[in-house]
Amino acid sequence: MRRALLLMPFTILLAQPASAGCVGAPPPAGSREAAFVRQVVERTPNYLKEFSVPGGAVAVIENGKVVLARGFGMADAARGSAVTGETLFNIGSTSKSIAAWGAMRLVREGKLSLDDPVDAKLKRWHLPASTYPVAGVTLRRLLSHTAGLSVSGYRGWGPDDIIPTLEQSLSGQTNGAGALTLVAVPGSQMSYSGGGYTLVQLLVEETAGAPFAGYMRDSVLRPLGMNDSSFSLTPSVLGQAARAYDELGEETPTPRFAEVAAAGLYTTIGDMACYALASIGNDRSAAVVGAGTLDLMTSPAPATDGQRGLGYAIQPAGQGYPDGVARVGHDGGNRGWQSFFWVGRGNRDGLIVLTNGSNGWNVSNQIVADWMEWKMGKRLPIPRSIAATLLQPLHGGGVEAAIARYKQLETTSRPDYIFNPNELNKLGYALLHKGRVRDAVAIWELNAAEYPADWNVHDSLGDGYAAAGPAYADKAVASFKRSLSLNPSNAHARDMIPRVEHGDAFTF
Repeated sequence: MRRALLLMPFTILLAQPASAGCVGAPPPAGSREAAFVRQVVERTPNYLKEFSVPGGAVAVIENGKVVLARGFGMADAARGSAVTGETLFNIGSTSKSIAAWGAMRLVREGKLSLDDPVDAKLKRWHLPASTYPVAGVTLRRLLSHTAGLSVSGYRGWGPDDIIPTLEQSLSGQTNGAGALTLVAVPGSQMSYSGGGYTLVQLLVEETAGAPFAGYMRDSVLRPLGMNDSSFSLTPSVLGQAARAYDELGEETPTPRFAEVAAAGLYTTIGDMACYALASIGNDRSAAVVGAGTLDLMTSPAPATDGQRGLGYAIQPAGQGYPDGVARVGHDGGNRGWQSFFWVGRGNRDGLIVLTNGSNGWNVSNQIVADWMEWKMGKRLPIPRSIAATLLQPLHGGGVEAAIARYKQLETTSRPDYIFNPNELNKLGYALLHKGRVRDAVAIWELNAAEYPADWNVHDSLGDGYAAAGPAYADKAVASFKRSLSLNPSNAHARDMIPRVEHGDAFTF
């Protein structure tokens, strides 16, 4: 059955407020805050439509108060159900920031140490022997991505797959991510490792003597006021969650994870507002980890160039946001989901954007630009994804309309969009994987004409011709040969040429 495309009346359901809890009263009419809230409410539905994202939720914190926490658009496009304050979103890697609180609570209670060898504490699984010192893998380094470990991230599993155990995941049953191993000297450099957080998940379970999701619920989430949030994807959670939508704006199965500390938290915009206030610092955070521990978590860790704390990413003052304010937070994304969460602990402000679409980062980018414009009086020049922008004409008028729109924007508005080979490349593969071979080929032919010296562009076009069938075999071979002439190390093209010539490479 053809999945529902994102062609819906966005103006029907503009904004649904979050439930009470950490959300304060609306700002006074006529105030600066009220003007910005009104702007967010007016513009967010347009951003969702522009980038083919069905729904989202936004929270704004100013002077330590939540002045906005609302849902926008659709949680389920097929059923026409709105995003509300109770709608759950998967927040991808932003889960790591919250998972770190579970480990740091155990540190505060004296049950874990930041600098002892983690492997010595584990019983259910151990890091494999390595030329690098396993004893150098500590909790501090795991939480700051400096432990020297592999596995940057996880793609998750489908609804019909059997989810592996933590031990199986760590040993390599990861749907393509590989096993967790030491690949660098611990403490020598920062290298992002979702696998490191899976090791933290195991460490927390063994230390707490409880499943990770249950421990986090009782020891972190509920004490912080995050009563609807869950690291466990139960039927109840699924029923409250939005549907997920891919790069084409079409519904896609929600990925499932054994590695929930790294990527598996489901939460609402109201709960994330509670977390933002706790991250700034309040009585709830003091009760869970303590003020001193929170200061440590949000301060630069060793070997991170000032960019990472323990669980938090850091934008130092004068090096990140153009208003010069130091902020901490995290971004996240799984297929069909995107999240953005940043707070300034010094000036007690913050912004949260949750979306149920793979193109949601475009939405959050524009809201961030609005936020900085409100703060500074000058809009950030954040270009839009041309691939995401082409989805509306693609769905409405076909690939010819999308190509015409591309050429129009290239001529009239080039600085406002991201024009590079990767944009059309990823759009082509999104179409190819949905069986829309003709459309993929048309997009890649445009890409090859735009970037004739890019070897990867011709390699992708070869894939498109190969998928189009035997009638396009000569074109496929020519594209792969062109790619090889530009990059003689391209093993994929070298492998595909004889396969196409023998007629066995026409499905992807």
